[in-house]
Amino acid sequence: MISPKALLRCGSAIILAAAVLPGLGYAQSAPEAQTAQDGVTVVTVQKRREDARSVPVSVSALSAAALEKHHVADYADLARLVPGLSFTNTGNSGLSRISLRGVSSSEGAATVGVYLNDVSLTLPNQFFTGVTMPRIFDLERVEVLRGPQGTLFGDSSMGGTIRFITKAPRLEDYSGYMSAEVSSTEGGDLNHKIEGAANLPLNDQFALRIAAVNEFQSGFVDHVDSTGQVDRDNVNSERTTAARATLLFVPSDSLKVTASLQWQKVSSADTGIFNPALPKFQQDKIVREPSRDNLYVPSLTIEKTFGDLTFTSVTSYAHREFARTFDATIFDSSYVAFTLDPNFGTNYDTLAALPGIFPNTDTTRSWSQEFRLASPGIKESGKRYEWQAGLYVSSLRVTGIDDEYVQGLNETVQQLYGRTVEDLLGYAAPDDRLGYFHTRSRYQQASLFAEGSYLVTPKLKATLGLRYTKAESRYRVDEGGWLYSAVPATDSAEQSSSPVTPKLAFVYELTSTVNLFASASKGFRLGGQNAPVPTYCASALSSLGLTNDAVKSFGSDSLWSYEGGIKARLFSNRVSLNASAFYVDWEDVQQRLLLGSCGYNVTVNAGTARSQGGEFEATARLTDNLVLNVSGTVTDATITDAAVGSGAVNGQHLLSVPRNNYTIGLDYTRALGEGMVGYASIAVTHTGRSNGSFSRTNTDFERPAYDVVNTNLGLETRSLTWSIFAKNLFDEDKIIQQPSVLFTTHGLTIRPRTVGINVRKTF
Repeated sequence: MISPKALLRCGSAIILAAAVLPGLGYAQSAPEAQTAQDGVTVVTVQKRREDARSVPVSVSALSAAALEKHHVADYADLARLVPGLSFTNTGNSGLSRISLRGVSSSEGAATVGVYLNDVSLTLPNQFFTGVTMPRIFDLERVEVLRGPQGTLFGDSSMGGTIRFITKAPRLEDYSGYMSAEVSSTEGGDLNHKIEGAANLPLNDQFALRIAAVNEFQSGFVDHVDSTGQVDRDNVNSERTTAARATLLFVPSDSLKVTASLQWQKVSSADTGIFNPALPKFQQDKIVREPSRDNLYVPSLTIEKTFGDLTFTSVTSYAHREFARTFDATIFDSSYVAFTLDPNFGTNYDTLAALPGIFPNTDTTRSWSQEFRLASPGIKESGKRYEWQAGLYVSSLRVTGIDDEYVQGLNETVQQLYGRTVEDLLGYAAPDDRLGYFHTRSRYQQASLFAEGSYLVTPKLKATLGLRYTKAESRYRVDEGGWLYSAVPATDSAEQSSSPVTPKLAFVYELTSTVNLFASASKGFRLGGQNAPVPTYCASALSSLGLTNDAVKSFGSDSLWSYEGGIKARLFSNRVSLNASAFYVDWEDVQQRLLLGSCGYNVTVNAGTARSQGGEFEATARLTDNLVLNVSGTVTDATITDAAVGSGAVNGQHLLSVPRNNYTIGLDYTRALGEGMVGYASIAVTHTGRSNGSFSRTNTDFERPAYDVVNTNLGLETRSLTWSIFAKNLFDEDKIIQQPSVLFTTHGLTIRPRTVGINVRKTF
């Protein structure tokens, strides 16, 4: 539950806002006001435009106004607003892992699909890389679909799907906006952001929309030297530059062509991890850990109507390169030091203090093509049925370049021993490199899918869907050097699967404003391969009933999800309510098994899990000016059949899944004069406790609950908006994660209190 302390804080802030700014509240744009008035939220979760109330899917749709109001910047912000969405992170924005409805896994393929419009940005879980995060700017909305979406969105949409819908060009008018923002972070420095977009009709057939954002986020973690003195402050700063161009071509009423290109670059000076044993938010790493995350996504969408049928073609390419440096001193430098001086003498101390540098670059290249043919919707055509069918093909290539260095090793060994590294280790260590690990993976798939709905009665609509996928993957690894001398220099593996994912759903119109829905659907994710393990791991594998050949590949896993819920608009649309309950059975889970006696691990299909719970979203217009928003979720996601070697036992909670989370918010809006509106909003979010490890002795075993309060105050005229905002108003500073990375315990926290001002001009 939300703590009494958090509720007291929230109430105090609301009273303060009401006292200082009587009559102020959150102002919605005209389209948003119309949505609130009508109670209709238009979504495209079933790849056609329709009222969210009429789809048998539990969905949260965050409008552009909501994203702006809450200053949503990343998955952490989304997770505090969307019931059932949770995240984990290991240092910066490129390292997030996300899950929905407790379907959480850091191994194998992703469990949540990520889309930019209709373009898949879903990538396999990489050890050193998080999920793709399209920068949030100039968006129409974000749609979060809970539950398996295997029929229409395919693999990896097991827990659900997140879609970032961008604003489209319009032929009708010249318009756009510019915004500037300056803020300050507690314990950090100034942040700033400039964002803008322009809609440019070129003639009666062409329109171009361009948008861009440039943002700098100050760090708040300080680095200390060996004496404990701060030698660098605010090391975890981050700079983002992103741009998008979309060209619309409408040569006739029956043809529309949209070409789009999004490019973004996120550069982090260092991670936000710190040493919990040091004073607040300090780190003492020897090596800086900067990262650079580049993404560009070109796509071409063609929509052609033939009578009352619509043919859609979506061609896309996504390229992401994530380069990062790790501090591997505690691992590589200490290891070579122990090998050369196992008695822990002065030579050990000298060698163990050398910087261990581990640069890693993961590059993904994904091409996809989808063809769809669809009938008009039931409401549009007046018929009792609607349907769509399609073909999807994709090819994904992933390369990983890992090299491990101990800087100064050759020179130091020569000084200490009067001999070379090759003399002592049998390996020359060129340029101080002790090992390399280079991988290449290729994933290919082709899918046929179809989904249709039929009005069984005027009030009951049944939906049936089916997807068949043929997929294969190939993996090759080249590794060597002293660190990898016990494994083959080159190895490869292949894997294939043919999953079938059905879906059955019903929507029943109980009254003109209340719908009930129920569904049963299957989700899946594709299999993959493991890197070869050394021969000395044979006994560890044998103790788990495995062999080296048997763990070269792992297969796809799947789950069945059952849910039921209600979507209602009540009291003349003054109250809206969406609520659902779900039950998920997950089999052959892709999970990591620890080969404890040899220090390696492998991903296999083993064990089962279950997730059950419920979520709700409610909005109530208490007065003409005051709106109450309440949402939340309760999730019980547990291991039901623990695999030997996983470290788990039956009944333990799945990792990185909060037991509950709730958000309570108030928006108050009032006209202050002709063309002028004042607004104020406040939201308090409670994130429940979760687990980061199956081991009770692990520092990340239990992650604490925490509360975050955000506020926004402002004044809006016809074309200009001024706002003052605070994120993490009461400066919640708990350590919410303590993962162990390369044998070192790290601390992670919420971004400290950030207070700023935003000015936005529309034209």
